[in-house]
Amino acid sequence: MSEPTDAQPDARPRSALPELRNADGTGKGTVRHVSASIVRLFGERIQLAGAAHQQLWIDQLASLDGDGFSYAGDVFVAIRITDGGIGQEIPFVVGTGVAMQGLFIPAEAATPGANDPGLPVLHFTHRPVGFVVYDGKTYD
Repeated sequence: MSEPTDAQPDARPRSALPELRNADGTGKGTVRHVSASIVRLFGERIQLAGAAHQQLWIDQLASLDGDGFSYAGDVFVAIRITDGGIGQEIPFVVGTGVAMQGLFIPAEAATPGANDPGLPVLHFTHRPVGFVVYDGKTYD
């Protein structure tokens, strides 16, 4: 699996960006607190909706809330870094575990975007909805 080296800011018009909010401004998706494995990293930050995002794929999602949720396939994650995000990139390593809370959107309800060919999405992994726990540190 090769990592892209030419990631560029998303130049699509705002109307073509993935719709991650409901009409009332709340985030789209179901809150999920999961453990997962990191399977792919994208080296460059991507600019979306006026903020820099760190993007990655995770798999083997298992609920940490005891609700029985699980998903074995790849899931696209966009972690907001700037403008209300977690404030720093996380030094992820492929093949390691991570815990995250965010809004999960199934593939059939998600819109493909940069580095996402149509996978389910976990987003809003920052306050006030979510957070990331990696290598003993909490990022929120």
